[in-house]
Amino acid sequence: MPINQPKVSQLCEALREFLEQEVTPAVDDSGLKYKLKIAMNVLGIISRESELGDQFQRLERAELGEYLGADGGNDELNQNLLKHIQSADLSASEDKLLAALEQITVAKMAIDNPRYASYLKHL
Repeated sequence: MPINQPKVSQLCEALREFLEQEVTPAVDDSGLKYKLKIAMNVLGIISRESELGDQFQRLERAELGEYLGADGGNDELNQNLLKHIQSADLSASEDKLLAALEQITVAKMAIDNPRYASYLKHL
């Protein structure tokens, strides 16, 4: 049995369920109910980030590294790409670049909000 139980995603889900099932029905203020919805969405993002974040980081690093022919961390590779685009060393409409950015964006949408219509279209 793993010693790191419960996982972050399980803790977030338990808190989200508590807010949804116990707190929200007891709140009459519509402004506070809206803030509760935002809090529950944030818990979803934290949960997905804990489950998919490392995978996303590896994908982004691999895609950008391969496209740029460079090594480095994600921030360094993103800065490198930005400099190339700003200096017009490469075309932002190049098919290979667009394919890499599409894969990165779809992986990020899986974390941010897997209910995005654009994300669902890629499944």
